[in-house]
Amino acid sequence: MIARSRVVAAVLATLLVTVAAIAYRLSEPPNEYELVRVPLDQVTAYGSGQVRVSDVRVATEVREGDERYRTNGLFVVVNVAVRATGRDRLAAASSHLLAQGGVTYLPAFSLGASVRADPGFETARDLVYEVDPARIDDLTLELWDQGLVFRYYQRTRTPLGITSANARSWVEAGTGRSVVVVRDDVTRALP
Repeated sequence: MIARSRVVAAVLATLLVTVAAIAYRLSEPPNEYELVRVPLDQVTAYGSGQVRVSDVRVATEVREGDERYRTNGLFVVVNVAVRATGRDRLAAASSHLLAQGGVTYLPAFSLGASVRADPGFETARDLVYEVDPARIDDLTLELWDQGLVFRYYQRTRTPLGITSANARSWVEAGTGRSVVVVRDDVTRALP
């Protein structure tokens, strides 16, 4: 009987600590992070490694293998590469696109929306966002790593080069266009 009560007490204690950690995480103010501005096509420090955002493409259809996805809006495809140059695994597990006026676009495909690299490797993948062509001024990609009970306190923001002055040209370039999307990880060893 004593052994059973100890097991119950241990399980209850573990459950209470987990609930407290989740409550603490959810009660933190959302803006407690360092914001790092990252130019497009440039490698920059990120956590214990580096990140690079490149290859911005727009289309009304994306192809992944034999699969084709169409939209009445516009797909914005961005390649994100994460380099784990330190001893720890590195991830850009969360992302969204920000547009002028506070508009936020989440990834179009929730599976494969994070990029993770093991120590000594770079992992790259295409991230896909479905956007409203009338609301793409100043599109900016924001990346960070966030879990349920932890948060990485650095976010990167990369302007994609789509501004109010050239947004119409981007929409025209993407209308009726199909692009190939590589959502599988492309991993290579770092030199």
